[in-house]
Amino acid sequence: MVKLKPYLKLIRWPNLLMILFVQYLIRYSVVIWLGIPHYLNHGQFFLGALCSLLLAAAGYIINDLNDLETDGVNKPERITIGKAISVRRAWSLYGWLNLGAVLIGYYLANLIRLYDLWLIPVVAGALLYLYAVDLKKRAVVGNFIVSLLTAMPVFLVAVYDLLPALSLHNTDQVRPFIYVVCGYAAFAFWLNFIREIVKDAEDIAGDKKMNYRTLAVLLGPFYIRFVLFLLLAVLLSFTGTFNYILFQNRDWLSSIYVLLAVNLPLLHFGMKLYRARASTDYGPISKLLKGIMVLGILSMLVFTLSLKLSGI
Repeated sequence: MVKLKPYLKLIRWPNLLMILFVQYLIRYSVVIWLGIPHYLNHGQFFLGALCSLLLAAAGYIINDLNDLETDGVNKPERITIGKAISVRRAWSLYGWLNLGAVLIGYYLANLIRLYDLWLIPVVAGALLYLYAVDLKKRAVVGNFIVSLLTAMPVFLVAVYDLLPALSLHNTDQVRPFIYVVCGYAAFAFWLNFIREIVKDAEDIAGDKKMNYRTLAVLLGPFYIRFVLFLLLAVLLSFTGTFNYILFQNRDWLSSIYVLLAVNLPLLHFGMKLYRARASTDYGPISKLLKGIMVLGILSMLVFTLSLKLSGI
């Protein structure tokens, strides 16, 4: 009898649930609750979400397959391949997951009559493979690619569900929400880009052993802070400006939420970053950033509630 627990651990099931939650949060808290025209029915939307999950799960597997030695140094307790799951079976599962994602992507692209979009899962799968085998060893480019792919499930809601519903009759209604979804995708990208560099700072020991040339390895756990401070300043300039606009528009509910759930935690991240000296200091910082991302995405509910209360 096949035990499911090692497989669930391998594909990072909590992360997959988060991806599913975010996509359905956009679907129901923004699109359906506000009555925004959309193209996919419930079953078709589920297939789109499933495509994202299959790609993400395949990405985790190929990453683990290429990280067996470094994980043995950085996170030996996380290793599943070679113990509960054979290398051959992991490769087989990786192939089937990618195939499933490509087939679903092809079906949806033909359904919405944007035929070239079938290439999205193909390109995403290829980038995840390149990241695992090579790009993650390089400064910045690997962090950029994986952050882009992390934001992709948010962006795909706009591409597959909202964009095909756009017409001359509903442009003023649909287009602003396409921008909103893309804005959330940009937030997820930038915050995850910061977190990926933080994770590299946490994993310096194993990365050095494998001769990786990540930015954290090149600069060290002390000086990498200055790069992170710069990235934080850019993010705060946008979230702070957005917070100010909400205050100016007297959207008190949304502005207070963004202040308490996003901007103040980001400042707390800056304080913890200032005190970081060794690679072991970056583990809690990574968890903090993950929490901020969740709180940021949950602001969709607050914004939608605020719009409902204002009668829009």
